[in-house]
Amino acid sequence: MFARAYGSAIRPINLGRELLGLIDSTDKSSPINPDFVVNLNATDYAAFVDIEKHLVRELAEAATQFAEKNDLKHSTPISVILKVDDAIKVGDFSITNESQPERTSDILATQKSSNIAQPVVTTAPLVEAVLVMQNGERVVLEADSLKIGRQASCRIVFNDSNVSREHAQMRRTADGWKLLDLGSTNGTKINGVKITEEQLLVNGDELSFGTSSAKFEIS
Repeated sequence: MFARAYGSAIRPINLGRELLGLIDSTDKSSPINPDFVVNLNATDYAAFVDIEKHLVRELAEAATQFAEKNDLKHSTPISVILKVDDAIKVGDFSITNESQPERTSDILATQKSSNIAQPVVTTAPLVEAVLVMQNGERVVLEADSLKIGRQASCRIVFNDSNVSREHAQMRRTADGWKLLDLGSTNGTKINGVKITEEQLLVNGDELSFGTSSAKFEIS
């Protein structure tokens, strides 16, 4: 488990050891809180984003096995999520044991056991975001996270030698879409200003990757 190497000074095995150590230090006289949050700098998060689902699943499985081996009870399945914390330096991380918003399964169980009519909850449609390329092509940003670069595996590919293989990262957050430079050779700019950390995008922003560019639009 956790054998692969990733583009970050932090290794999955470090996260696993810290997580198990945190569980081992909890009060064993009562059920443990099953919700864990791995707090990372945006740069380190970007290094894990492509394997995030696999990583958190392995961490949760390791934590579950550790809990069972040590006879630690938990009322719901153990869960692990990754979270960006700008207060944390690149190469550092922390793991906190904090309750997450009530899970959907718990909400449904509560509603079924209650005779009181429950309000109908509706979800607002997601705002559509697109990148308008120099040739007029409109690329809809469907994934929650995507990479931009010269490498074919990137979601947005520029056939431009001034663009790094993995040049930048875009991700959808609760605040909106954010852009992060991934240590590119020629830099990433928003409206002509070079960025050095993750930045929130607004409608109409002009994005530059080396000598290539695109316009960010939301509707």
